[in-house]
Amino acid sequence: MMSTEIRAIQEVYTIRGEQVTVVTKARFDHATGKQVFDQELDNEAIHTAFDAYRSKHMMITPSRIKALRQRWDLSQHDFAALFGWSAMTIATYETGALASETNSERLLALEATPELAQSLYESSKDMLTERGKQAFRGQTGDAAERTPQKWIEKGINQQFEVTNYSEYSGFSAFDLKKFANMALYFVDQVPQVTKTKLNKLLFYTDFKFFAQNTVSITGVPYARLPYGPVPNDYILLYGAIENAKQLTEEVVNDGVTERTFFTTTANFNSALFTEQELAVMMDTVQRFGHLNAIELSERSHQERAWQANDTGKLISYLYANDLTTLK
Repeated sequence: MMSTEIRAIQEVYTIRGEQVTVVTKARFDHATGKQVFDQELDNEAIHTAFDAYRSKHMMITPSRIKALRQRWDLSQHDFAALFGWSAMTIATYETGALASETNSERLLALEATPELAQSLYESSKDMLTERGKQAFRGQTGDAAERTPQKWIEKGINQQFEVTNYSEYSGFSAFDLKKFANMALYFVDQVPQVTKTKLNKLLFYTDFKFFAQNTVSITGVPYARLPYGPVPNDYILLYGAIENAKQLTEEVVNDGVTERTFFTTTANFNSALFTEQELAVMMDTVQRFGHLNAIELSERSHQERAWQANDTGKLISYLYANDLTTLK
């Protein structure tokens, strides 16, 4: 029978293109001095490397993800549904898999600002099980009634602080009130605006204004997704606006297709905007209001801001100078 011992060794792992050096344990054969395979120690070494990577990049850890989920007494399925993820995503994160940078940031934001949970719930509750809905309400009470809207607004504004005054915010600070009112303007001015179309109208407006003034209107960062540029965390943002009773989603079924679009009964507050900002918003309606969501998505795919970035990455406002609408 082989006699073995466990020694501490230094190993180098490549994680997301980056070399991570850690001291970990390995099993060795006494007779030959050679390292022998040990599944348990190998797994432990990989987790040690992941922990080092998380620490360096200030990412959320598996234990904190689990604690965050248990805070609202949710199953992995229901907690994942809050973010629009699969249950498998949360399950792998809790057992040691590395979260993506974007997902880690969203989880950290919720951990730091629990008020965000209500907006997440309002925008995704249809995806939760009945047990999940009851558990969430049991932990928060009727938060929609007892939590002042200003705290939700404050929490969301804080979530975007990391990009404020950078090239990804158009050198502005994110302002939920201004973002919401720009969305209200387009919903009021353009018939049956879908979520996809609204995302593009906002993008073209912010980026064109930046190209002309070196500052954005809303301060919201935009990300590159398959159907074109979108406000980062737009599901959370629209959920907060709906929770404030400023936007409503309606479904139209003509017997062949089903479409969901926004409506509003709230009043647009023009006092939040300058004459220059309003002029660019009006120009966006005139240019794109007649296009449907598919046509506008295809148009956005012609923009260098979309072409030059990878899916899921934030788009620098510096690409605004290449907008086709400036020509």
